[in-house]
Amino acid sequence: MKILIADDELHNRKLLRDSLKSFGQCDMTSDGKAALELFVTDLEDGEPYDIVFLDILMPVMDGQKTLGRMRAAEKRVQPTAKEIPIIMVTGMDSSLQAMQAYFKGGCSDYLTKPVTRQILLEKMRKLKLIPDEEG
Repeated sequence: MKILIADDELHNRKLLRDSLKSFGQCDMTSDGKAALELFVTDLEDGEPYDIVFLDILMPVMDGQKTLGRMRAAEKRVQPTAKEIPIIMVTGMDSSLQAMQAYFKGGCSDYLTKPVTRQILLEKMRKLKLIPDEEG
């Protein structure tokens, strides 16, 4: 499984990576623009990510704008393919933006920090990325 983690805080990136690395390759970046570049490159190369975790508040390009551009790239590159699961990650103070991204922006789900391994696995099971007994 290929996993993309975009968060401007190193501690949060490492926490997600450490919880997810047993499931596959974890690429990490600290801003939305870099995340979009990785996402589009791998999509165009025919090796898309299996799941993306996007922080809402990031420098250069925020998570909502990144989400919109990722969805546009999917439609352009693979118009008939199923959408890649994108989970927005948010602090308590931006949970409203996470809900807006969920309902308007096309994210698959959202998580509120602090994120725990148990909650991550529940979300991945819900998206059918891992079997019920795994984790």
